[in-house]
Amino acid sequence: MKRIVLLLVLLIASVALFAGEPVKGIGVGVSTGLPFHAGAMGEYNFGPAYASVELAYASGPYFLFRVGGGYNFPEPFVNDAWGMDLRLSVGGRFSGYIGSFGGSVVASGAFSIPVTWSWYADGIPLKVFVQAGPDLYFGGGAMQLDFSGTAGVMYVFSLEPKQGDIGD
Repeated sequence: MKRIVLLLVLLIASVALFAGEPVKGIGVGVSTGLPFHAGAMGEYNFGPAYASVELAYASGPYFLFRVGGGYNFPEPFVNDAWGMDLRLSVGGRFSGYIGSFGGSVVASGAFSIPVTWSWYADGIPLKVFVQAGPDLYFGGGAMQLDFSGTAGVMYVFSLEPKQGDIGD
């Protein structure tokens, strides 16, 4: 695991000075966050909006299933001190948790309003993101308001034709 993290840090550091444009297409990657979860995710970015799905192991132990979507703001937030462009997205998400507690099956869910900051690498279709927002948990006869955060990286397969693929 340490080798994978080190490889990702070196890859991102090698292109950190150059930010690319968002890639429209299908992204596949990994994510982790608090409350603790680690899993795989997929995203379809079609320009002004995106839809995502995530399957993960969550502390408890629970199986976590998330579906969501959101709006991508068209202009980047340029930070001259960091030398990178960050892209902002705001959306909604449903999370479902299913697991075993005390010998019985337990299910709960949460509605969230995540705010996502994304950075796209220049030259390679790589997206690095951080997501945070409030969660309204329900299930088990009680409702609870909490805060969650997720970080991840994904490779994006572009659905737009390349300039060399277009005929004369």
